[in-house]
Amino acid sequence: MDSLTPLTQSSFAPFGKVIECPLKPSTTTLPTSLPTFYNAVPANQETALKFIDVTQMRNGYDAAPSNIPARVTMNMFSCFPRPMRAQTPIDLPVEVKILERHPYTTQTFIPLGVGRETKGMYLVIVAPTLPATGSSPFQRIGPPDLSKVRKFWAHGGQAVTYGVGTWHMPMAVVGEERMDFVVVQYANGVAEEDCQEVRLVPAVQEKL
Repeated sequence: MDSLTPLTQSSFAPFGKVIECPLKPSTTTLPTSLPTFYNAVPANQETALKFIDVTQMRNGYDAAPSNIPARVTMNMFSCFPRPMRAQTPIDLPVEVKILERHPYTTQTFIPLGVGRETKGMYLVIVAPTLPATGSSPFQRIGPPDLSKVRKFWAHGGQAVTYGVGTWHMPMAVVGEERMDFVVVQYANGVAEEDCQEVRLVPAVQEKL
């Protein structure tokens, strides 16, 4: 079981993508040297930088059994700090009761109104997928591999995109502040195709 690590592009690459601005908070004018973290071009009469294609939305509903087409949805979640048993998140056990996946779509969480300098922090807990055990829609992708759970901490200046079918824990805020997120994904209104859950009994006790 891996220990808690900072969320970075490279560490999270097997599960999706991290979105964060490469500019320092102190940067208040257009840089003379453009960052290479993303493909960046000047915009808005050179009063802004446009970072191109920072994440990719994927729509795989053409393979869904219902054949009902999906549309892009944007919802907002207000996530409150989870109750913890100690003062510092690094020492806290986190109970993982549910893992979920969205078998036909990516899902992007975008924090609102917080940055890397605030006390807001959230966890990204993911697991790879085991080989499929059957041919039903639920079994086709396979269950989560609980022996290879990965866990990351993210600050308010980072957004995260879960790849199609990536098993993950529902959003867990563990800082001192509520965090609000805009969540972007495809959905067709068929519950089993939009989101699938595995309830862990007994719950997995993650030590951060």
